[in-house]
Amino acid sequence: MGKTRTTRLSPWFWLLFGAAMVLKYGYEKFRYYPVLDDWIQYGAFQLYDDPFRQIFLNYSYHTRPLASLFDLYVWGKFWPNLIGAFILITIIHFVSCYLLYRIFDRLGLPSLGTLAAVLFGLLPLGSEATYWLSASSRLVVGLFLMLCSLYFLAASFDAKKKAGYLIGFAVFQFLSFGFYEQIIAMGAACSLLLLLWKKKWWQVFLPILNVGIIGAYYVVFKEGGNTETRGQLVPGERLLVHIGGVFQEFYDIVVLLHAKFYSVGLGRGLRLLMENESYVYLLLTGVVSLVIGWMTFRMLREEDGLRRPGVQILIGILLAVIPLTPFFILDQSGLALRNVFPSLIGLALMIDGLLLSITKSGAGKAVYGAAVACLTFVFIVVNVAEVVDYKNVSQADRHVAEQIISLGKQAKKINGKYPVYLFGAEPELVKVGVPFLNHGRNTTSSDWAMAGVMRAVGGTRYYPAVTPVTVRDDIIIPEKNINRGLLLGLEPDLRVVSLRPVKRPNGDYHLLREDGTRFGIYFTDKQYFRKW
Repeated sequence: MGKTRTTRLSPWFWLLFGAAMVLKYGYEKFRYYPVLDDWIQYGAFQLYDDPFRQIFLNYSYHTRPLASLFDLYVWGKFWPNLIGAFILITIIHFVSCYLLYRIFDRLGLPSLGTLAAVLFGLLPLGSEATYWLSASSRLVVGLFLMLCSLYFLAASFDAKKKAGYLIGFAVFQFLSFGFYEQIIAMGAACSLLLLLWKKKWWQVFLPILNVGIIGAYYVVFKEGGNTETRGQLVPGERLLVHIGGVFQEFYDIVVLLHAKFYSVGLGRGLRLLMENESYVYLLLTGVVSLVIGWMTFRMLREEDGLRRPGVQILIGILLAVIPLTPFFILDQSGLALRNVFPSLIGLALMIDGLLLSITKSGAGKAVYGAAVACLTFVFIVVNVAEVVDYKNVSQADRHVAEQIISLGKQAKKINGKYPVYLFGAEPELVKVGVPFLNHGRNTTSSDWAMAGVMRAVGGTRYYPAVTPVTVRDDIIIPEKNINRGLLLGLEPDLRVVSLRPVKRPNGDYHLLREDGTRFGIYFTDKQYFRKW
């Protein structure tokens, strides 16, 4: 098979694309606002004397072992100011975009258009996986290591001294397998397909060996953590229906939910920029977007005939589906926003290939360049709204935790010996643009997250977990806990107030504020709470 002529994107493009990546999250000057698991993974875990023994060996070694170690010894070391970790992971994401193009070049595959980089690097759909540190520390880092491994593998095909490249491939692939299950599936499948395509039969054992090692690790420790429940396979008779359900979830996120980022987020982003008089930021975004579009048009004119969009679309379909394979076979699983991120490479190639198919004419090239410019601008503006949403959620969590700690100290019931309940604590305390599962949720969504924010904000690992009591779900509260515990109420304006329980003749409890007004009722027989 003859080698396809390829072209590398101009260094000036990568410089401007890097500027776009900076603008993507630079609106808040790269301040990082922790949410949900961040509080406990990077804040509370750093409070332990021997985190390797007390956290890793006791809790987190069961799955994604390298990600867990990085939490303790890399990302957690940036606490309480995670800006360094955030910048580092953004750089890793940028380098991953560059590596994707270099891999295609080394393999002699058709050249990718600039839109592929814009989609993979800037698409707001990937914000949960690239902003939220608890997710990006697994997905972005794992994908970067996987792409490094594939680059070494591609380089080994033409190198005279292959041993060094093959060792690099095997080592980086093995490291990537320690971060996320979707990365295992994607790295293994891509490397096997490349080796079979290049007819490197004896080298096939390398990815098989890596899969065997990480698979054995998961089997040995399957009874720990959540592996035992989440690792259950789909029964054969339900497999096809289950796979269809995964594709439906994927469609719902990529198409239906994704549309809300623009119908809601674009207007919010522009409004935030105008209300805060961020005219310089808006001007820079416009200039960078226009220049990227213009450079795209110029490069297309110089590279006429180097594109093969049909091949690119087929590769894109494959790379979009492969990361979903763990969800095809696991029974207790569902797609979150972050789980779509590994498939963004494939989606980027597909969309880029479709638009490249119109670039044979001068008008088509102009349309492609204009599309790249417009999408770059839109993506950056939407991400402004995303960053502000994360900021608002994080600040609300900190504000609530600080009040709980203060009231707990006053009542002398914050030492871990008394149960603590926060009545009226709903999973979403602030309005966000695109709420979906963990995206836009507050720590009041679980006692685990509440334990993390309490300990991280308070600076001690001995603060108790706080049980959020919502009107949405039934909850069993033993009567002795009602009488001796710390009962708090969360007002709509996020004020936390002390509550006093008063038992009624029928056994229910009226929960009163300090001024005697009624906050709510806990129904002991039916075991649920209602606000007054």
